Formats: sequence, C-alpha cells, structure tokens
Amino acid sequence: MYSRDHVTADDYKTECFKLIDQYKVTMRLVHGATSIEEFAKKYRLHCPAAIERIREGRPITVKDDQGNALKHIASIVEQFITNLDALRLNTRAVDDLYPGLDDLYNAINTTSRVPIDAVVSTKVKKWHDRLSSMAASDEISDDEARQMAFDIESAYQAFNKALNEMKN
Repeated sequence: MYSRDHVTADDYKTECFKLIDQYKVTMRLVHGATSIEEFAKKYRLHCPAAIERIREGRPITVKDDQGNALKHIASIVEQFITNLDALRLNTRAVDDLYPGLDDLYNAINTTSRVPIDAVVSTKVKKWHDRLSSMAASDEISDDEARQMAFDIESAYQAFNKALNEMKN
C-alpha cells in the first residue's frame, strides 16, 4: 500500500511497527511456533515484502540502525527524562511541551534494533497526537499534565522492562 502511495509514510511506519510488535508478542505466546517463512509456506501465502519487514523488524522507510542501538537507547532515555522533568516543573504550554514530545516520538519511531513494544509507542503517540492538534498558545490542565506524566512514566517503565528482557 505504501509503495503505491495509498498511505502516507508516517501512517505506514506507525502501522508497520504496530503489526511487527503484534507479531512478536503473538510468536512469544504461541507454543511450537514456526518461523514466518514456514508459516507462509504452510498457508500458501506469497508475501515476500511482509516477510522481509518481519525479518528485519522495521518498515522499509526506517534506516537500519544496527550499529547505533546504544546511541538510540540513550537518546530515547534522555527524551523520556526530559519530558517527565518538564511536566514535573509545571510546564503546561503546548509550545513548550510539544517539541520534546515530538523528539521522543521520532526517536521511538526511527529505531529498529531497540525493543519498542505497543505500550510504549501507543502512550507516546496518544499525547503526540493530542498536543499536535492543539494551538501553540494552548495549555494543558493540571489533570491532563498529571495523566500525561503517568502515561509517559508508564511508557518509560515498559521501555526499561523491554530492555531488561532483551539482555536475557
């Protein structure tokens, strides 16, 4: 769909990462699971592009960052902490919050060798989309800031958990 210009690059990347995450979760839960190639052969599926995306663990629009995984992890951690600090310092203006959140969102979406699960990307995307639809002069309420901090902290904890599981 992406190569035929039926979806935008951002939509393609977001959906592709989501589907790859869902595939990984499902494969962990299914006992006796076969490889993607064996599955495609068994059910007579001809989907070489999809198999390649699953094998590489990233959409075609995302560059291979194999040699930079540690740099990406550090960048993502830095962005999580920066966003949480801004909220804890009572920053409420959209034009102050959005740039840092956009950096976090982009860091999450431009990496393929770092474990980003659906919890992380969904929670960050929720606030990214929400703030991007607001005017720069708007401010979020204290309740919204509290929820945003909770969601970003939850995403950060999920990210750390995925990193720890990656070591094992």
